[in-house]
Amino acid sequence: MKKIIRDTCLLASLMILAVFTFSIIWSGITAEIALVLELFGLSLIISIANYIYDEYISLSIIMTYIVKYFAITGIVMLFGFILGWFYPSNFWMAFIYVGIVLVLAYSIDSFKVKRDIDYINSRIAGRDSEQ
Repeated sequence: MKKIIRDTCLLASLMILAVFTFSIIWSGITAEIALVLELFGLSLIISIANYIYDEYISLSIIMTYIVKYFAITGIVMLFGFILGWFYPSNFWMAFIYVGIVLVLAYSIDSFKVKRDIDYINSRIAGRDSEQ
């Protein structure tokens, strides 16, 4: 399931970028195109931050989720303030947006991990029964 969702998102991203490339060539950058490109940029920054975090920091799984939540929320807030997405009066919306996306992403990831654990355990059980 995760592979299908990932492949769908990658294909949709490529389609959006291809269509927007032609739109930019013909009519320039509109507000809608600028927003989507800003979201792609934010996604890149968050992906790089997650990669760096995963490579260099080792905490318990709960602490990892908590630290990532606050780090990503901070990135979204900073990016949002720079680009004018948030005003000082509604900055708290970043906590909600990031929370919803992270809950969905980590839920999908936990299902995959659970399936991988079950598969590995079945392979180990099969190996033990052969001996």
